[in-house]
Amino acid sequence: MDSRKEMLVASILAASLAIGLGTISYALFSPTPTTAKLQSALDIFTQKSGRGANVSDGNFSPFENVSIYALLTQAGIGLENYPVTFMVHRPDDSQIMRTVLTNSSGIAESNLCLLPFEGLVTGTWHVIANATVDNEVLSDTLNFQCQSQEARIDVFSKKNGVPSISFLPNDTVLVEAQLSYESASMAGAPVTFDVRAPNGTGFLVQTTNTNSLGIASVKFQIPGSPESSSGIWRIFATSEVYGQSLHATASFGCFLLSPVIDVFTQKGGAGPNTNGGYFTLNESVFLYAEVWDEFNQTVPNQLVAFAIIDPNGTRLDYRVQMTNASGIASITTRIPPDAAYIGTFEVYVTTGFEAQMVLSDTLTFIAKQA
Repeated sequence: MDSRKEMLVASILAASLAIGLGTISYALFSPTPTTAKLQSALDIFTQKSGRGANVSDGNFSPFENVSIYALLTQAGIGLENYPVTFMVHRPDDSQIMRTVLTNSSGIAESNLCLLPFEGLVTGTWHVIANATVDNEVLSDTLNFQCQSQEARIDVFSKKNGVPSISFLPNDTVLVEAQLSYESASMAGAPVTFDVRAPNGTGFLVQTTNTNSLGIASVKFQIPGSPESSSGIWRIFATSEVYGQSLHATASFGCFLLSPVIDVFTQKGGAGPNTNGGYFTLNESVFLYAEVWDEFNQTVPNQLVAFAIIDPNGTRLDYRVQMTNASGIASITTRIPPDAAYIGTFEVYVTTGFEAQMVLSDTLTFIAKQA
């Protein structure tokens, strides 16, 4: 009995030893379990690129929409339903914060519309995105620029509602500035006008807002004294569109005119030395002479001499008449009912104007057989 008991114990010990050696052998030669942490990453970008860590983006313009994306990955695979916080710093240092969950591709998206009426939009925008994965805080940044594009200001002068660069003393000048952005009219924008007299001194400084058509305007009267008003006037218009300074200049002349006299008939002839039309024998011809001064004003109570020469070179008529309140003197003559008077008649008008100045004009009209 003792010998068999000893053999059983020996067998159990041998088996135990074999199991122990096998365990040790497995432990020595089996693969070691990994303890390395999976790498996580966050990348923020917009629709105009910016991919990569802390990469800045391109340019945007006011009213443009900016789509901001944040890609959250672990071991290169997008993580779904993870919160990503966007911190947006505007050019005026105010902040916008939004938190968005990633989608099935691991992308969180936030949109901005660069609206000028909500604050300063032109300049540098700075965006930071943050997310947490396995207790690790991830972040990425980008910058993008907002700049005004194709803003424009044009300035011009008007006289009696029509664009003009020629004025007289006492004339009323309307100055208009047209403001546009990307070919669209800019309403409600302030425009400052600086009007300089011919001697360079400031005549008018005024700021007005553009109307619904993008037009700002000022109106003023030129002084009546030629000594202070004659010469080249300068107009400067300045404004600002979404942080972009705009400047435009224009000029107009103010000079006295040469006094003139103009003779014409009831059938035409207005203008210097112009034909007055066709008439028949025995027809009446109404002749008018209008006198204008250096201010382009008609002159009343001015003596005007009319001389008519027939086709034969003989003086047919000579008379002196006074201009009326409208600055017009007139006479009526009848073509004789004689074929000898068929042909071209010549009319001469003269008037003495101010100190030793004589004004004159000529006119022709043609008589023909009825």
